[in-house]
Amino acid sequence: MGPQFYALIPIFVVPATFFVGLLAYMALFPEIRETPKTETSLPKEQESISAVLRVLREDERKVVELLMSAGGMMLQSDIARKTGFSRVKTHRILYRLSTRGIVTAKKYYNTYQISLAEWLR
Repeated sequence: MGPQFYALIPIFVVPATFFVGLLAYMALFPEIRETPKTETSLPKEQESISAVLRVLREDERKVVELLMSAGGMMLQSDIARKTGFSRVKTHRILYRLSTRGIVTAKKYYNTYQISLAEWLR
């Protein structure tokens, strides 16, 4: 057995070891072979709303749900009154939502008119 034989051992041993390891992994975790189950398809706007609601904080979710129930548009002062949040807390929540592009704010006299983003309507 010459040096050429010892040079061929890694060429055969490494792939064989990898293949045996892969088979063992697939035997231990059979779910990787299963195809993911598709959820029932929702209309596109319901998918985007449900995805947004899943990642929001509780207070943010309350504001977005209030906007949805009001047709997508409310005054900031009305949001504060109906949620029971202080003016400052309402402002901070709406600021966080606007930086993420979930709501837009437009000056309306001494308050703001808050609207859900077009892609959520």
